[in-house]
Formats: sequence, C-alpha cells, structure tokens
Amino acid sequence: MKLVIISNRLPVKAVRKEERYHFTFSEGGLATGLNSLQSSVDKFWIGWPEAFPANQAEEQQLTEELHQHNFHPVFLTPLQIHNYYEGYSNNILWPLCHYFYSYIHYDINYWETYKEVNELFCRIASPFIEPDDIVWVQDYQLMLLPAMLRRLYPSLRIGYFHHIPFPSYELFRVLPERAEILNGLLGADLVGFHTPDYMRHFISALNHMLSLNFEYGDVRLKDRMVRVEAFPIGINFTKYYDAPLYPAVQRKLKRLRQKFGDRKLILSVDRLDYSKGILHRLRGFELFLENHPEYRGRVSLAMIIVPSRDKVNAYAYLKRNVNELVSTINGKYSDIDWTPVYYFYHSFSFEELVAMYSLAHVALVTPLRDGMNLVAKEYIAAKRGLPGTLILSEMAGASIELTDALIVNPNDVCEIEKAIYRALEMPVKEQTSRLTRMQHLLSVHTVNKWAADFIRQLNLICRKNESLHNKLIRRENMALIRQAYLNSRKRLIVLDYDGTLAPFVSNPEDAVPTRELYNLLQMLASDPENTVAISSGRDHSTLEHWFGHLPILLAAEHGAFYKDNGRWYNNLPEKESWNDEILHVIQEIISKTPGTRMEIKETAIVWHYRNANPWLASIREKELEDRLAEPCASLGLQIMKGNKIVEIKSPAYTKGSEAKRLMGKDTYDFILAIGDDVTDEDMFSALPPDAITVKIGSISDHARFNLQSQTETIPFLLGLVRQEVMAM
Repeated sequence: MKLVIISNRLPVKAVRKEERYHFTFSEGGLATGLNSLQSSVDKFWIGWPEAFPANQAEEQQLTEELHQHNFHPVFLTPLQIHNYYEGYSNNILWPLCHYFYSYIHYDINYWETYKEVNELFCRIASPFIEPDDIVWVQDYQLMLLPAMLRRLYPSLRIGYFHHIPFPSYELFRVLPERAEILNGLLGADLVGFHTPDYMRHFISALNHMLSLNFEYGDVRLKDRMVRVEAFPIGINFTKYYDAPLYPAVQRKLKRLRQKFGDRKLILSVDRLDYSKGILHRLRGFELFLENHPEYRGRVSLAMIIVPSRDKVNAYAYLKRNVNELVSTINGKYSDIDWTPVYYFYHSFSFEELVAMYSLAHVALVTPLRDGMNLVAKEYIAAKRGLPGTLILSEMAGASIELTDALIVNPNDVCEIEKAIYRALEMPVKEQTSRLTRMQHLLSVHTVNKWAADFIRQLNLICRKNESLHNKLIRRENMALIRQAYLNSRKRLIVLDYDGTLAPFVSNPEDAVPTRELYNLLQMLASDPENTVAISSGRDHSTLEHWFGHLPILLAAEHGAFYKDNGRWYNNLPEKESWNDEILHVIQEIISKTPGTRMEIKETAIVWHYRNANPWLASIREKELEDRLAEPCASLGLQIMKGNKIVEIKSPAYTKGSEAKRLMGKDTYDFILAIGDDVTDEDMFSALPPDAITVKIGSISDHARFNLQSQTETIPFLLGLVRQEVMAM
C-alpha cells in the first residue's frame, strides 16, 4: 500500500539555471503534514513542477530527477495554465468560493481546459495506482479528479480536501457546471473541509442540486457511502515555537528592534488578494490614528504583502489602491521620527518572518473570507515567552478555533479600530493568558494531526464501504439465498410496503400497488409452503383496501393492528384521544413549514415533510423533537424518525414485536424480511441470526444483506420463485 498525493503543484519548484534544473523544496504546512504520515507508507506526489521544458529530452531529464524523490510531474502548457489555473480555477472558482461574485470572469474555454487538465492528472496518476492504495486529492483545481479516478478504480480509497471556503448553496448554484463539480467530488470516499460551515454549505448544495440526503455526515450513493467531515488544518507548532531561539532569528530580531525602537508594532502579513481585506485593515488603522492621537508616534503598522498575480486587472487595481492609501496615511500622520505604515511588497524568509512575529505586539489578521489563515496560527506559536494579541476576522476559518483572539467583522472598519485600541491597552497578564490557551490548542491540533485524522477517517469510511459491498446482493449470494428458499419447507416472508414494495411518492395516498406487485404477491402466497405478511406503518383501513383480497397476513401501524384468518385484531386495549398539546405543536410546525402535513392514525401521529425544503425541514424536525420531548415522555409515547417523517406512537408495539408474533404462529426453516426504514431495524433485530434480512437503501447494522434501491425488491423476489437466478 502507498499514499498517492495529487495536487496542482508539487512541493518542489524546478528552476532552470545553466543547462540544468535546480530544485527549491516547499516548507509549507501541507507538505509538512503529509510528510509526517507514518514512514511505513510509501508516498508518491503528483503535480506540476512549475516548469515548461523546452523539448521532450529536457522533460525526460526533469522527470527522472524528480522520480528520485517520488515526485511525478504533470507538465502543463502555458495555454493550459492560462485557461485551467488562471482561468477557471482563479477567475471563477476562487472568487466564487470567497464570495466575490462580481470578480468572476467566465469563458467556456476555461471550463473545457479545466476538464482537460483534470483528465491529464488522471492519466499521469493511473500508472502508479494499485487497488489497495490511498489517493488524496488536494484542492479546488482538481475537483473533477476524484470521479475520474473512481471510474477507473471502483474500489480505490480516495480522499479529497478543499483548502478554501465552500460557498453557500445560493452562491454555488450560479455556477453553470455545478452538478459536474459536485459529482466530481462525490468520486471520493471522504470529502474534507476546514470548518463545519464549509461542510454544511457543501451538504446543502448536494441536497438541493442532486437531491442527496445525509445522515450523520454520510450520503448513500448507488453502491457506496461518501463521508463529509471538517478537519481544521494546523501548523508545525514546534517549528514556530522553537524558532525564536534560533541564532539566525535572534540576529534578525536584534536588527528589527534597532529599526523600530521602543514603538509598539502591529503586524499584517498577506498575499496580494482581494479576499484578504487589506484596504479595510488600512482604513481601520487610519481611523485608529484619527481617534487616538495619543498613539501617534508610538505605534506603527508593518504591512507585508507577498506579490501575487499583480498583472491581473483586479489585483493590479488592488495594489494601486493599497499604494495610494499607504501614501495617504503616511503623508497625513508621519513626522521626521515616525512612519505610521511600513509597507513591504515582497516575501520574507522564514527567519525574518518569525522575527517579525516575535517583535509584533499585535497581529492584525482580517481577511474578508479565508479558508483557514495559517498566519494567525504561526503568530500565536512564535510568541514564545512574549506577550501579544491577535486580532482575527470572524470570516477566517481559524476563528472557529482561536476564540481567545479579538474576533472582528472585517467589513467594519470601526470594529477594527476599536480592536486595535483594545489590543494595545490589554494588560500583559491577559495577553499571556489568552496566548497560553491558544498555544496549547495549536500544540495539540497540529498539521500532523490534521493529516493523520483525515487518513484515519478515510480508512473508516472505506471499511464501511467494504462492509456495504459485502452485504450487497449479487449473483453469488443470490444463488445461495435462492437455494435456501428452494430447500426449505416452511417459509415466513415479511415485507414492508412504502420504500420496499412501492416507491415513495409526494402524496402517500398515491402509492397504490401496481399490477406487477399484485401478481408477485399472488405468486408467493399461492405456494402452500409460504406465509406472506406485509408489516407496515400504514393504517389498517388502507392495507385492507389495497390487500384485503389477497391470502396474505397484514400488520398495520407497526403491529398495533394485525389481520389473521381474515379478521382484524386490535392490540391496544382501548383507543385514547390524542393530547391537545401534541396536536397543537405539530399543527404550528406545519403552519410555518410549507409542504408538510399531519397524518392522524388510530395509534400514531405522523408529520410528513417529503415535499418540504430540505434545509427548513431539518430545522423543523429538530424543533419538533425538542418541543414534543416533554409531553411525549409524560404520556409514555415514543418519537421515532423515519424516511421523511417523524412519528409519535406507543413503544409497546413495533415491527419487532410483530415479527415475534408471526414467528410464534409456526416453526419456519426459512425466514425472509425486507424493509427500508429505521422502523424495520426492530424487525431485523427480532429475527433469528440465520434469517435472510434485507435492508433497502442505506446500510444496516442489523440486516445481513442490502439492496441498493426499492426498484430491486420485486426483481429480487421474482428471482426466488423463478427458475433462473436474477442478474444482480
């Protein structure tokens, strides 16, 4: 087994100098975290080496050199970089995911090249992949790749991590290729995000656009599950915490102290990007100087901006505005001994950056939208034994964890100004206390832990998929089930109705049995060795109307009523009127949730929400459970969630108790039970271990077998009674 990591760029940059290539290795968080994974696993990294070889011989030479480090290059042309990377990735997906919709520049060539490059990555990766490998795809440039790999390797373990924000459904839906993007990601077994909010937005998009429903973070596809989870990425804490002790950092720090003197320093570190909130930050600092003249000459803002795409119009415009605003502030407030804003438009070395972290009294990290923002975490880690305060945007993923920072709305320059004043006035004891708590958190939730947690969750969902695969009824186990059926002489066949014998429909009254179903039930019941029963949550009047003419047993409302020898029996001693409080709560929920309805049975009340907005229904479902918990508990009633329903009923009778009653009628050497809902789990649990228990749809811990959808039920049952074995 090996780990195949696929990202847009390799963690190494190839630069041609004097007829040969020289390599600069990345020390970034991603490379560090992935390299930390257990050494027993071989790691292969596939990506672009940021080079354009002049000819095939040069390409071959570079490939061989990279192979020595288990790096496998994907060579892209300048046109591909323009359309796929600069175009679709950074002119469409980047602004969309960062909520800058007006910055999107759409070109159909971008999308075509994006698909082309994802296919190229797939072709390059394929020769290195074996069935038991783990493939981990990184980030938004390769969102189609998981599905491409899945088509080639159906049982491959595939993970995907999204390193930038995932936008709300309302914004993501504007993307013309939205369904293709989502289906591309669903090729993975595990899809990871930095925060629960991004995870929630992704699930909402799948729910609205692909009509997929999640249960505990998992969604069931045709033959497997996909898990969606939040994994906040950390940093190499020890590296930054120990760095201030390095002699090289100490020398840099000494020179910086001489440069800035005893003035307080506010530090800002960003790549040039409109999502970073650089102009808002400068305006907040300008407002601070205006409102607090006592700090003029005593505090400076050191703004480090790393150049990025400054030839692109939006970025060039931003750079020009930053230059002008810095000049305005310095022109307005500076004097011969003091510069308000020190502006550095270049990258800093690791030693220089850590020295700045150590010296800065305040870190001002206020992106308008950011996937995580590791600068905030690096600053905290580097404050070894020194006070300091972090001002952090609530729009940065890091704000979920770093709650001891001063959290601000980055769009509110007044709030930024007030946070600067509060940070500068904060007592050292409070600064130290906040830093200590955040340092402890970062020392535990490191980039190494992030990588290990992701791989562990990936292995868990893959094991679940293996279990699901083993439970699926295919040709081999279908033959064994049919043989057991034919060899038996006394058979009990118990079938659920909705979602099992009939598909779910918008209006439950429309789910009438088909002629095909009647013929099947008649065929099963005509065999004298078969006892056929339908055990349903439906009321007994409906079941009698639909099936009363057939020679089968019926159980209604989960066994509260049952029909035996042509007569209906009531298991409940007397009918009780429903509690007014329960009825009122359900009616109130219905009034504010369009598309929902209430069904009142003799022994149960059901709230149906199949036709409601999925997001709203999920909120109302939780509200209904909370509000009914007390009245139901006092009356000894059970709240049970099913497929797009919430049911309030007595716990005295279940499909499990009905299954036991049926087994008590005779001795059977073959028992078959099929159902699709949580209510059917009671039936599966009540039956003997050797019974043929079949769950429709999602995998069950209690059922031995699984059919992928309701449409397979009738073919499965026909396969039992016909001579030929059905093709599964």
